Amino acid sequence: MASTLIITGMHRSGTSLIASFIKAMGVNLGENLCEADCFNVKGYFEDVDFLEFQRSVLQQSCRCEEAGWPDWGWTESEWLDREKFQECVKPARDLIQSRERNPGIWGWKDPRTSLMLDFWDELIPDARYLFVYRLPWDVADSILRQNRPIFYSRPDVILRIWAYYNRHVLDFYRRHPERCILLNINALIQSPDRLVKLLEAKLNLKAASFSLDNWREIYDERLFKSVSLTHPLVQILRQIAPQYFSLLEELDRAADLASDFSCEALEAGGLPAEIWPLLLHWQGLANQLEVQSLSSRCQQERAELQSQIEQLQLEIATLKKSKLWKLRSKLAKLFRNRGSSRNPVSSPTTEKE
Repeated sequence: MASTLIITGMHRSGTSLIASFIKAMGVNLGENLCEADCFNVKGYFEDVDFLEFQRSVLQQSCRCEEAGWPDWGWTESEWLDREKFQECVKPARDLIQSRERNPGIWGWKDPRTSLMLDFWDELIPDARYLFVYRLPWDVADSILRQNRPIFYSRPDVILRIWAYYNRHVLDFYRRHPERCILLNINALIQSPDRLVKLLEAKLNLKAASFSLDNWREIYDERLFKSVSLTHPLVQILRQIAPQYFSLLEELDRAADLASDFSCEALEAGGLPAEIWPLLLHWQGLANQLEVQSLSSRCQQERAELQSQIEQLQLEIATLKKSKLWKLRSKLAKLFRNRGSSRNPVSSPTTEKE
């Protein structure tokens, strides 16, 4: 039976949902997990020690002079100095040994693992892997709703990172299919029982006690949104960036649980090329208006704060001109003078007083 199960995939691809599923099946994913927040209200299910370790390794392995998102191991050149990975073998072994002391099946979930699969596989040669992928426009939509500046100004970066992560996952899966499960998150949501069967049949991982009632407690459809294939920007993306659709098709062909996406269905409802510029202009204008609105609110708040500061400064100036303030200043000066005359130097006698 598998003793280590590693869960990974591109950020915002449903890895947290999968991890909660696996945890409910009895797999130990760690005691010190990242806390939930507004972007993941049910939790991330990420072991903080593994997360911080991988974050540090990837940041050190990126080219620091390049633009990008080193926290995720991605910069413009998509280059990683993998020799630096080997400098971190000792702390990695320590992490593994600290978790192997616990009985039962253990593992971790972190999207960053997608870029360090060979590193971990050398250290845990009998590990099993659960890979999750999501439609690229759904990932982009989820990340854009987090309002991170780099992605808001360069939404194309999201798609490039999506491809970067999934190329790593697909390459590893093709080399080790007997120890991996590759699934599409939308397909899992439609048939969660199929993953239970896959885990048992392919990875020899048996559920401790899991039912569809458990799944209903885990999955909340209000928290998992999908962009309609009829959305104009999805149609545009198909025609101006076909490489992402080609990779999606590769993932679907290899997957143990594939999506039901079809390029043919999308092309049947395609948009005339003549309206691309208009739609792109419309989207750009919508984004610009949102930024202008935010800027206007910030300027208004700044003006209100400046007005409050000026009012406080005026009140302070008026107070300082008052007779009460002048009397207070004279009294303070008098007390200081009396104190210095009574205690010109420090001595044991005066300290007792």
